[in-house]
Amino acid sequence: MLLLLCLMQALSAWAARPDTIRIVFIGDVMSHGPQVTAALRSGGDRDNPADFDYSDCFRHVQDRFDAADFVVANMEFPCGVTPYTGFPQFSAPQSLAYEAQRVGIDLFLTANNHICDKGRTGMDSTYAIYSRMGIPFTGMYRSEGEEYLNNPLIVSIKGHNIAFINFTYGTNGLPVPQPWHVNLLDSTHVKAVIDRAKARGADLIVALPHWGEEYHLVPSESQRRWAAFLHRNGVAAIVGSHPHVVQPALFEPPFATAYSLGNFMSNQSDVNTQIGMLYELVLTDDGDGLAIAEAIPTYTWCSRRRMLEANYTVIPIRDWIGRRDDWLDKSDYDKMLREWTALQTKFNL
Repeated sequence: MLLLLCLMQALSAWAARPDTIRIVFIGDVMSHGPQVTAALRSGGDRDNPADFDYSDCFRHVQDRFDAADFVVANMEFPCGVTPYTGFPQFSAPQSLAYEAQRVGIDLFLTANNHICDKGRTGMDSTYAIYSRMGIPFTGMYRSEGEEYLNNPLIVSIKGHNIAFINFTYGTNGLPVPQPWHVNLLDSTHVKAVIDRAKARGADLIVALPHWGEEYHLVPSESQRRWAAFLHRNGVAAIVGSHPHVVQPALFEPPFATAYSLGNFMSNQSDVNTQIGMLYELVLTDDGDGLAIAEAIPTYTWCSRRRMLEANYTVIPIRDWIGRRDDWLDKSDYDKMLREWTALQTKFNL
């Protein structure tokens, strides 16, 4: 009888365990000119998207994507406009978007300072490609009316409604072409979208601002004010992008704030620009509502062409410490170790 009672108590405890949702975020997926060249297959046509291969780029973080329930990426480029170009006005082959979807990225963010780089042609192309793919995306809309209907993006994950709100500080001075709408960091509009999320049944709100000062490891006063505003108005998690370097990730229950995830993949090589952050939120519902149980940063390194492998690839740094002999160019390992050591000291990791 005692054994049966213990078994029933154990089963009851198991049944009462909170649901767990794991959401992974990665930072800026860039498409600089050398990345486009590196992805072009030997003998390929530079204007044919099928002739580009991005399969090396994500494979060392594939297990992190596979373990997540949902994966989010900042896709910092218009897509599909030929000729494909890098900085300062990007256009990436749609092959990059296809590969990102294939490896398990579930949501593309489009409100960033480069989304208008190719004007209306680029926005039309990007929207059409992502729509054909069937990939959810947020931050850009074909009209004000569509923005009202589809912003915020609310996704059902394991029966819970998660709202994703993506805004950018600007579009590099380029006008948003009519009739398009891009979410901007305007406090009145941001507050209205947060209120919509609540009214439309969101269990938890995630804000994804494109903000801050480039190459600064410390968040600006503007970022701090915006973070306070967002949390005060009901945002549980803030996951930022744009500075191209990582900034602190803070977990102060009930709030999580990752000021900048830095670059996930780019051709940049200035100090700290190859270190990114894969950021995982673990959400639980113990019966009192959905809340953040853990916020886990995993620091990554973007190894450029012919450094670690033939093409660009992204690795979790801690997994590769001590593996210098695996590098084609040992100087890349030395640079990674040097910058990672300095960052650990800076952030007290």
